[in-house]
Amino acid sequence: MADIQNEIGLDLEAFADDESDVIIEQTGQVLLMRQGVEHSFRLQMSEDGGYRVITEDGTCIPYRQYLARNLARLDVFAERLITKRAGVDAFIDGPAHADCSSLDSIDGTALELLERECRDISPFTARVVFLTADAGHGKTALLREYQQRVAQRYLDGKSPFLFWHVDLQGRQLLRLSEALMGDLGDLRLSGLWMPTIVRLIQKRLLVLAIDGFDELAAEQGSTDALGALALLVQQLNDQGVIVAASRRTFFDTEDYMKRTGMLKRSVATACEFDQVHLRDWSQEEGIAFLGKFHW
Repeated sequence: MADIQNEIGLDLEAFADDESDVIIEQTGQVLLMRQGVEHSFRLQMSEDGGYRVITEDGTCIPYRQYLARNLARLDVFAERLITKRAGVDAFIDGPAHADCSSLDSIDGTALELLERECRDISPFTARVVFLTADAGHGKTALLREYQQRVAQRYLDGKSPFLFWHVDLQGRQLLRLSEALMGDLGDLRLSGLWMPTIVRLIQKRLLVLAIDGFDELAAEQGSTDALGALALLVQQLNDQGVIVAASRRTFFDTEDYMKRTGMLKRSVATACEFDQVHLRDWSQEEGIAFLGKFHW
């Protein structure tokens, strides 16, 4: 019980204006200051051993839902992704291959394998998914399309998490955290800081996809870029999923083993390292793509 209450305290501190702006009394009464607004509610144990939130007007909300909707405003996040980040009109769900830590290699479509990597994971481990393909073979298109689909499913109550695609290509980068905060600024989202983002990933309410990881490495050096990723994974403390997309030349077979080995040595927590590789289209998929255009 104390462990659950401590986790809740860490959750709320991540959303508060300051760590000291959270008061949790023994009665379950909570006072939280967020973006200058005072939030007051009561925590109550539910029948399943978890917690629910009783708001000042008596409304009863599952704690996870309160975290996602009332504090993180992930519904607004999803709406911004839909309106400001278009999907791909002529998207083709091509073939892909996954090398998984927990299973044998898997073949399937790109969307199927990406969905599996984001959704099917033990609650006691983190996962880094390296998404690779040759230049121009659809990594960004896949991430954009999946982001749109998941955002709509989230608003429809059919997905427990949001998928956030952050494209590093063409950005002037100093630090990975600055790129993430800059993307939130582009989406006109306020009140989400790095501790908040880390907490949402831990709670599996958010999956982060870093696109153009090879450009980050080119800007900072591969060791520094992998160090930034390792630091982020360490903060997850055995929970959550991160996708890192790059050209296949950055993660070829030899370097993939060497780089993931470097990451594993840097990350002291339980973490799976999987790779999803996009394969070339067949003639049938090429024809299907051309058929989406009016000539």
